[in-house]
Amino acid sequence: MKKRLQNKIAESSATLPVICVLATLLWWLPQGGYSPDYLAGWLMCTATTYFVIEINAANALLRIRSRMVSSLFLLLMAVCGFLHPISSGTIGLFALALSFYFLLRTCENPRPEADTFHSHLALALGSLFWPPLLLLVIVQLWNQGVYLRSLSWRSIGAACCGILLPYFFWSAGAFVLSDFTGFQNQCAAIISPFYEHFYWKWMLEMVQTLNWEAFWPAFLPLLQDRILARQPECAALLLMVLLALTGFVHYQRKNFDDKIRVRMCHYTFLSMQVVIFLWLLFQPSHFFQLFPLMVLTTAPSSAHFIALTRTWLTNVWFVLLTLGILAVGVCCLVLPSYYLWSLPFSDLSTHLPLFHFNP
Repeated sequence: MKKRLQNKIAESSATLPVICVLATLLWWLPQGGYSPDYLAGWLMCTATTYFVIEINAANALLRIRSRMVSSLFLLLMAVCGFLHPISSGTIGLFALALSFYFLLRTCENPRPEADTFHSHLALALGSLFWPPLLLLVIVQLWNQGVYLRSLSWRSIGAACCGILLPYFFWSAGAFVLSDFTGFQNQCAAIISPFYEHFYWKWMLEMVQTLNWEAFWPAFLPLLQDRILARQPECAALLLMVLLALTGFVHYQRKNFDDKIRVRMCHYTFLSMQVVIFLWLLFQPSHFFQLFPLMVLTTAPSSAHFIALTRTWLTNVWFVLLTLGILAVGVCCLVLPSYYLWSLPFSDLSTHLPLFHFNP
């Protein structure tokens, strides 16, 4: 039987090398070169892709010999030009990928304490650059207890040690220097999403008044202004929502073909994907930190769809998604140069002062 287009691409050994070369060229495209921020971002993406490859290889996420998970992840990172410079979002992405690498090793492991420690230590280190990232340890503990079945009192103790270790050394340094300002700001920033305003609260309040004549004239201009001001980000988010829905629905329908361990690994990614999407929906001000995490959690289920579906309808949908990826690449990489928009920049300067002490 003749293979479908997406199956040929998914099973080809040349797919990942071609995507690597393409990603390197696309990283160069917006600037016509590599600035230090973009070069550091490329290196960070390379390191993250390596761990995505290891996660796929160690857990057999696709049941076939395919590197579609890492190829799709790398392609999405390449076409989203606003993810190219190193930032708190890309560092958080690397931390989450490293956390998943160790967390999935706890499945069916009779002594998961060491891997649990390293998994939560990765998130704790990433939270030094974006503090709310530490809140995702709650989701990882949920995954470990519900899906991976590796949560015990020892695992909880190992997780606490991994979470507290970086902050123990930070607090010790702050004690020596007699300056706890940075440490206190960091701890306050970790829980800041809990007391931030719900972005769409004003909409709900207006809807509850049933004053539709006032709602639409207020909402539509705001929505139009947001889309026009953030065209690349809106296009990338729309594509990611389509990929996430495609992968989520597909895996819920076809997961019976996978082994139980593989299902648990996919459910771990999907549960994190749902939490990140809801967080992004409620607080879009964290878009640049949460969107890279959504790329990582969307890649496994979407790659499962591309690699293992064999109908004419899914082949057509794969072509449409490919065109969508190309459109996002044009919107994020070509339009900014055409309209002379400012290039994305690193936001680390707004986070690194947390490390500065005033002895």
